[in-house]
Amino acid sequence: MASTTDNVPAKQNKFATFLNEVMVELKKTTWPTRKEAWRLTTVVIAVVVAVSIYIGGIDYVLTALTRRFGLIK
Repeated sequence: MASTTDNVPAKQNKFATFLNEVMVELKKTTWPTRKEAWRLTTVVIAVVVAVSIYIGGIDYVLTALTRRFGLIK
């Protein structure tokens, strides 16, 4: 029967292989330029703000309606 210490080099080798494969895949990645990154970040922030305003508006209307009809005290 093998002891638990026999598996340590194999686990380290698997981890090293994993890291090597990660580095190979990262080198294949096409990274956005700084300009593209800023543009996409701006789009994401604008969408978040728009959705927040939309949900806030719905919340305001529904709260006003429930208070008007006495559903919330």
